[in-house]
Amino acid sequence: MDFSASKVLIIGDVMLDKYYFGKVERISPEAPVPIVNIQKEESRLGGASNVAHNIACLGGQPLLCGCVGHDFFGREIERLSHQRNIKTYLLRNNYPTITKARIIGGKQQIVRVDYEDKNQLKDHEKKQLTDTIELCLPEYDILVISDYGKGLVSEDLCHYLIQLAHRYKKKIIVDPKGKDWKKYTGADIVTPNVKELSDIVGYNVPNTDRAIEEAAREAIEANQLSSLLVTRSEKGMSLIGPYSPIHLPTHSEEVFDVSGAGDTVVATLSICLAAGFDMIEAMHTANIAAGIVVKKIGTATLTLEELLRTKE
Repeated sequence: MDFSASKVLIIGDVMLDKYYFGKVERISPEAPVPIVNIQKEESRLGGASNVAHNIACLGGQPLLCGCVGHDFFGREIERLSHQRNIKTYLLRNNYPTITKARIIGGKQQIVRVDYEDKNQLKDHEKKQLTDTIELCLPEYDILVISDYGKGLVSEDLCHYLIQLAHRYKKKIIVDPKGKDWKKYTGADIVTPNVKELSDIVGYNVPNTDRAIEEAAREAIEANQLSSLLVTRSEKGMSLIGPYSPIHLPTHSEEVFDVSGAGDTVVATLSICLAAGFDMIEAMHTANIAAGIVVKKIGTATLTLEELLRTKE
């Protein structure tokens, strides 16, 4: 399983995940809240940058495109990306770098603090970004659109990217957000979880094979998509498209933390397809990868060694 020649271009909402780990020994005298004595701090790549990080950890060649602010968190994303051999094209604009800071006391998350504004690109910024992607995409095997609903992946940008990928005969994988999937029309694979699928069809979809199949086909037809890979937490994942549905049970006996698991699925799927795997084999490998990261705390990645060991 050699991914060293697999090249994936990722565009989307770039984020930084901060973790502050500590101990809780008393309640504050100022308000009825716990006092967390911080003992360790970690910075991790999140959002679209977590997809890129997963690809790099598996030995692939990611190019991460997006936006960061003129701030410390933006510099931290650039530092971590460089450290992890992730090529980047990151526009700097006047919005704060999207950052999620989690304070954890013992094993319990106490609070999450978010730094973000809706990221509306100016025309000249959008042109800089699209010019760079148009220049680079011919060298890459797969285009991943990682949409976290933070404003970067607008309808017109999405349409442009999908048309561009079609022109160069590149597969498009979309990690979706929101209730408007018309902007993803023409994508090869869209990877919602059950809640995101429910949001797009407008009703609560039970997490059963039959209900997932029916809702997925409804979403595919309404938005002119090729196929959906629905991640179903403890029930694994389902692939619905122009073939018989495939349902895989979860590859993990224990689900500890699902945050970032969707990024791992997208990353593994894209790198496998870039390496020439067929869709079924890529899906099986992505399912195994998800089963590994849900056993880890927070936004996590996996190594090629872990993947190979688990596949054996």
